[in-house]
Amino acid sequence: MFVLTLCVLLAFAANSLLCRWALVVYDLDPLIFSLLRLGSGALTLTLLLLLNRRPQLQRRDLVTGSALLLYALAFAYAYLALDTGVGAFILFATVQLSLLLVAHRRGQRLQGMALAGVVISFIGLVMLLLPGNELPDLIPSALMLLSGLGWAAFVVLGQGSAQPLRDVQGAFVSATLLLLPLFGWWWVQDASVDVDGFVSALTWQGILLALASGVLASGLGYWGWYRLLPALGLQRAAQLQLLVPVLATLLGSLILAEIPDMLSLLAMALIITGVLIALRFRRG
Repeated sequence: MFVLTLCVLLAFAANSLLCRWALVVYDLDPLIFSLLRLGSGALTLTLLLLLNRRPQLQRRDLVTGSALLLYALAFAYAYLALDTGVGAFILFATVQLSLLLVAHRRGQRLQGMALAGVVISFIGLVMLLLPGNELPDLIPSALMLLSGLGWAAFVVLGQGSAQPLRDVQGAFVSATLLLLPLFGWWWVQDASVDVDGFVSALTWQGILLALASGVLASGLGYWGWYRLLPALGLQRAAQLQLLVPVLATLLGSLILAEIPDMLSLLAMALIITGVLIALRFRRG
């Protein structure tokens, strides 16, 4: 379980890196990135599911697919302006708060040191967002917050999953189908679209990054996450995901040269400390 959890968290961090990399370095459009990401994830999961059973969409897939689409679209557009680590911090802090509120309503209340750990983690987030040299832009931050709400809904819906592969496959297929009309509308409305120019503007590097995000970091990563969720519970899942921004910040600094300032480093230290305390005393 530890190995799978680590792989899933690394996949989450990789999604932030791959998205930022494709959009900023190779100028891939966020809508194209999202379509390639969701479509390739849907295809991969469908092929895996075909090894055991025939895929069949169910009504609840529209709900999980809508949550996944909200997350993916807002995620991509937010990363046009946000650094890898900053975006991940906003995303998963929103997710943590949302999941803890849901858990509280279900009677899973934090107490003692576990509550203190959550407070420490959010102090780290507040430090990151206070006015300073690296204050994130408002609109991209709001988009990432919206993305976090979509992801939180996707997690809550998957907590009771008895068939992780089928459920995640259904969500990806539904999200892709829901995105296609939006893509068609975007194509028709943008009168400046020149097919030859549009195709020539695409780079194989950007496409490859989007496909890697879809197949590996999203498709396989979310399947692994749905396998873990029933055992983790919402509180533990919320806390573990706060480690993702730390991993994403490190990846962003190593690959994209997005070097965090001292305030961000201190925020990361507080978040890690809070997560460890909350996990250690979550039953306290």
